[in-house]
Amino acid sequence: MSLLQTLKSAVIRLNGDRNPIFDVPVARQKAFLESLPEPKDLLDRSYAQYRCQMMLERPILRVMYQAAAMLLLLPVYQRQLLRRPAPQKMQTADAVFLSGDCETILPNTLRREFPSLYQAHGFECCSLLRKEDMALLSTLRRRYPSAFYFRFKCMVKLAMYRYQYEVYHPKAMIVDEEYSYTSSFLTEYCHRLGVEHIDIMHGEKLYFIRDTFFCFDRCYVWDGYYRDLFCQLRAEPTQFRIELPPAMQPWDAQGVEKTVDYTYYLQVETPQMLEKIAESLQKLRKNGAKVAVRPHPLYSDMEIVRRLFPDFEIEANTEIGIETSILRTRHVVGLYSTVLYQAHINHVPVVVDDLTDPERFTQLAELKYMMLSLHHTLLSEITKSIDARR
Repeated sequence: MSLLQTLKSAVIRLNGDRNPIFDVPVARQKAFLESLPEPKDLLDRSYAQYRCQMMLERPILRVMYQAAAMLLLLPVYQRQLLRRPAPQKMQTADAVFLSGDCETILPNTLRREFPSLYQAHGFECCSLLRKEDMALLSTLRRRYPSAFYFRFKCMVKLAMYRYQYEVYHPKAMIVDEEYSYTSSFLTEYCHRLGVEHIDIMHGEKLYFIRDTFFCFDRCYVWDGYYRDLFCQLRAEPTQFRIELPPAMQPWDAQGVEKTVDYTYYLQVETPQMLEKIAESLQKLRKNGAKVAVRPHPLYSDMEIVRRLFPDFEIEANTEIGIETSILRTRHVVGLYSTVLYQAHINHVPVVVDDLTDPERFTQLAELKYMMLSLHHTLLSEITKSIDARR
């Protein structure tokens, strides 16, 4: 395991079950955001976003980040990156996509504009620095001398971009990283390379100061609601374009039968929360409904899911694609998930779970969760209706 992987594992263990989206009050986030001065340039935007993200962290982790970067990461990695040779295999591409599945999350506009598109996989291993890169990194050092971790992360991401530029000489770098505080810094770096820096939205968004201040040349969002939300978070306002990617457009429902009444889409739930979900779904099942549960491919503990939901169909994402899962059900159920918006787009009724964690449900309104402004039914309304008929 590499040094970076070891440190990431330590951070995950220290954070435990903490979820800053819900654990840090919106009022506190907003007050901190409003206390920051207007950024002077792209580097200032990155630093302001970094300050917002550090405010969300536990104090012990802030100290760990700074100490590790100052004493070890920054000096060691800089020397290593400067010593790495130029890549031998030279190719060309209109754009490099530094993200996930471009077939589903990349807007069609960009596919047409950049027909020769390289999708980078495992690009963290492909990085290097050139001497000319040191000028921009030196500017960071002079401007933010004590922000060692901030400068380290900017250096590492710059080195990844440098490698892709050396190999492909693209017209654009495309990412889905508005959440990264290095983003605006990398926009400045791309400008110096003569490359456009483009971001695409990938996943549901809330009023969360992790996503503040960022600036790309273009940022594609799913709806004007998200543009307005990001502007409230002080992102640069002229960058936004509105376009749904293939994964968020209406799907062809022909040939897909409605075989399930309710499908619950799990996210990051504790065992106690899963027990409450099972209790609510049992009411639906005993009322004659066919109910399915779809575990999250990364976060769900399958042993616990199987134990708590023995009477329900448990969807395996390897066997049933998300499109089929949504189209075959009569109701999509969950608290906070991109799946709910996908269901809305495909005219599948949405049920928001306000029973499992009432406190978080209340917080979602404060966090400006878009789904609450769209047509939906509350799970409590359905269960109360069942109880009233008994």
